[in-house]
Amino acid sequence: MKLLFNVINYQAIWLLCVMGGNQLAWIGLLLIGLHLLISQQRRNDLILIASLAIVGTIIDGTLKHLGLFSFSEDNNPIPFWLGVIWMALATLPNHSLAWLQSKPILASALGAVGGPIAYLGGVHLEAAIIHWPMAVSIGVLLAIWATVTPLLMLVSSRLSTMRKNP
Repeated sequence: MKLLFNVINYQAIWLLCVMGGNQLAWIGLLLIGLHLLISQQRRNDLILIASLAIVGTIIDGTLKHLGLFSFSEDNNPIPFWLGVIWMALATLPNHSLAWLQSKPILASALGAVGGPIAYLGGVHLEAAIIHWPMAVSIGVLLAIWATVTPLLMLVSSRLSTMRKNP
């Protein structure tokens, strides 16, 4: 039941942030807080949340600076709502995606598909505009997410190992 909650919570945060922008992102933060209240891996989740907030800001801030996309709410370096989505993503590896921790090739493949789909969903819902040719944009996002996802799972796995063997 907790795994299902984890997936639904993430999807709700993504939708709230993409559709409601900065105005509804605070609800996303509350949902992340709710996740942390019930998490049995709170410390690891917090480390991932802080890490992905930084990594996501660097990745999307760089892509924005390079002109790949722009956002309907254009804060620097990225909109607050997008940072909340990155933080929400960090709630998945220790829970509903934990099964991917030992499968880097599958994690890479799923990231290569899921990452670009999430951005295209945001474009479709008018939260972002892609300025580069679509094939190039998808290729760049595919490469980034094929790399980021297995690295995220590796970090999550290492944190779990450190927790078990202090």
